[in-house]
Amino acid sequence: MRAVQISFGLVIVLIGLLLLLVTSGLVALTPLDVVGCAFILSGLCFWIPGIAWRRALPWLTALFLPGVLAFASGAGLMYTQRTESGFGAWSYLWTTLLIALGIGFLAMYWLGPRARWLRVVGMIVVGVGVLLFAIFVMAFAIEPTARIAGPVLLIALGLAFTVGALLPRK
Repeated sequence: MRAVQISFGLVIVLIGLLLLLVTSGLVALTPLDVVGCAFILSGLCFWIPGIAWRRALPWLTALFLPGVLAFASGAGLMYTQRTESGFGAWSYLWTTLLIALGIGFLAMYWLGPRARWLRVVGMIVVGVGVLLFAIFVMAFAIEPTARIAGPVLLIALGLAFTVGALLPRK
């Protein structure tokens, strides 16, 4: 119960800090930024019960899945507001939802019941998401730095597979 109280207290403090920055004029928010912040905060709130009661009720870690999807959607909305490509960025940002889903499965494995299939599914979904993100960002991104991220991600993914194959198995 104490963890839930601390988590809600921290969420309220974050909302207060954001509102202070907005009212002081240091940060300018559009309506879509507010929606993005709401998605991010709701995604974080999905994690609170799963973390607080993971030992007593391990099935609550299933709340990580909608939490990471809401968080990734909010982050994507905020990103599209800040870049010149706007909503055209969703032509490659949709793959971050796959990556977030895989991270949700991995979090369920690490923090919940240690079911092996959660780790396997999480790794596969994250890997496919990163691969698709790298391909789609190279094809559709307008920003030069985003276009460079695709080949760098492909190189990192290839190195991860290679190093993983060279490591000794149990």
